[in-house]
Amino acid sequence: MERIYAIVTGDIVKSRNHNAKVWLPVLENSLEEYSTNFDIFRGDSFQAEVELEKSFEILFYIKAKIKSISQLDVRLGLGFGSIENLDKHIKNSTGEAFINSGEAFDELKKELMNMQSPWREWDVPINLMLQLSTELANKWTENMAESVAATFENPLANQQELANILHRKYQSQVSTELNKASFMKIKKVIEYCTHELLKQC
Repeated sequence: MERIYAIVTGDIVKSRNHNAKVWLPVLENSLEEYSTNFDIFRGDSFQAEVELEKSFEILFYIKAKIKSISQLDVRLGLGFGSIENLDKHIKNSTGEAFINSGEAFDELKKELMNMQSPWREWDVPINLMLQLSTELANKWTENMAESVAATFENPLANQQELANILHRKYQSQVSTELNKASFMKIKKVIEYCTHELLKQC
C-alpha cells in the first residue's frame, strides 16, 4: 500500500492590513512547531508537510497563533495522498497529496478550512465536522486564541502553569478563555478525525 502524506496549504487573511514583521515570525514559528519541510511564498501563502497524527491539530494551532494577532485570520486546505516527488522546496513537489491540498484550498469560499483525501465519501462527514469546529474557532478573541495555542504547545501543563506561561494574573482566566473558545469540543473533533484518518491509512 502506498504511503499516505499530509500537506497543508494556506494563506493569511487580511495580511496586507498588517506589517509582515508582526505576523511572519508567528507563522514561521507555528510551521516549525509541526513541520520540518515547509515554504512561505508570495508573501502570505504557505505549504507544509506534516505528520498524519498531527495533521488536524496543526490546522487549529495555526489558526490560534494567527488569531492571537488583532484582526488576522488564516485559510487552510488539508490534503492527503501519495507523493511522487518530494523536493527540498516543498512548493516544487508533486503528487496526489499536493493536488488534494491545493484543491481543498481552492474550494474555500466563505469557509476558512477544508480537507480533501483519496476517499471522497470519507471527506463529507469529516469536512462537516471541520467546518462546524471552524465556526467555533472563528469566534476566538486574541486572548482565547493565545490560551488555545499555549494548550497545544504545552499539552502536559495544568491551568496554573498555563496562566504563568501566558502571564495571566489568575488561573481562572485561562479556564474561562478555554471554555469560551470551546476548546474541549474542538479537541474531541481533532481526536476523532485523527483516529478515523489513521484507520483509513
